[in-house]
Amino acid sequence: MKILITNNTLASLGGSEWVVVELARALASRGHQVAACSSQIGEAGSLLKEMSIPAILDPFTSPFKPDVIHGQHHLDMMRALCAFPDVPAIYHCHGYLPWVEEPPAHPRILYYVGMCSTVSDRIRLSLGLPDQQVMTISNWVDLDRFRFVRNPMQKPQKALLYLRSFDRNSWHASQLCQAFESMGIKLDLWLPQGETRAPEVVLPQYDIVLASGRSAIEAMASGCAVLPISPSACPDLIDLNNFDLFQSQNFSPRLNTGQFNAESVVRAISSYDPGRVKALAAAVRSNCTLDAATDALESLYVRTVEGFSAQYPFPSARFTTELHALANYIQSVMPMVRDRERLLVENHDTHQVIAVKEQTITALLRCNSMRITKPIRVISTLLRCLKETSIR
Repeated sequence: MKILITNNTLASLGGSEWVVVELARALASRGHQVAACSSQIGEAGSLLKEMSIPAILDPFTSPFKPDVIHGQHHLDMMRALCAFPDVPAIYHCHGYLPWVEEPPAHPRILYYVGMCSTVSDRIRLSLGLPDQQVMTISNWVDLDRFRFVRNPMQKPQKALLYLRSFDRNSWHASQLCQAFESMGIKLDLWLPQGETRAPEVVLPQYDIVLASGRSAIEAMASGCAVLPISPSACPDLIDLNNFDLFQSQNFSPRLNTGQFNAESVVRAISSYDPGRVKALAAAVRSNCTLDAATDALESLYVRTVEGFSAQYPFPSARFTTELHALANYIQSVMPMVRDRERLLVENHDTHQVIAVKEQTITALLRCNSMRITKPIRVISTLLRCLKETSIR
């Protein structure tokens, strides 16, 4: 089968980029012809080309006419649909944000895939789709990459914060450091320099990993205890009892799943049990594999191609030209859309930083230590004096 995969970017290696790289390699190893298309090509595109998998900027330059389009991110997918007006597609959604993730409505998108049941429910409700048109294929671990599994220690000694979006200078990071220091556990806030492309080498060196999404699955498969956290929540360590619940949320804790502070982190880590960690690693390596996900997607591709009805007459040359022009127009507005999305994300992050700083100031003001609060009281007094002077 000939499969064209689209993605918002094939530049730096993030979550959806790794999905493209791993899936394309798995499909190619099974004899399929695969190409990846994105309007931005960099590190991920180079990695694909090293595997002899084409990474192209323009769907009209695809080395083949695909049997099916595997779409990720709707702008790039719409370009591919314009390039191949008689080819069906599936849409693979990895979240609600940013805007480019939102599932588009199109008559040739026959099936939608969510990477967790929460996302699948959102797709179904937002587009008003029947259950049989939306399926869940959970995030996976590539066992060809993550081959080594550590033997969990009786008492944890090393931990890693494996979340790129977590502010290492925030009050929340200070709470993490305080919690792990009180338990005698060394906490690394970053992956070792130069190892961001090889987490399969680094993760087995840690007893506990703080992560979410694909990173959490990779850490569990490496034999690490995993604490899924966000700046607003700190639930329990993942084990077989709560695994299904966390998987339904892509191992990303909800807002109401526990207050975040040093005490909640200590409470969660205190439940560490090497037997549970080992059992969880075995379960993840059996049930959350790239091979199983590829099996499910292959089956879906076949259903998509076989179920596609030729209800559209083959487009005329003029119609094809118009679709090419439309695809070029989409390409031209994509940089502006990306800039807008980047600014929205930066604005959201700035508001979060401000909220964290306000929490820090409030916590300091409530502190009983005169040494800590003296600078704040001095500054407050000076500000009050300046304010009174300006009024006069």
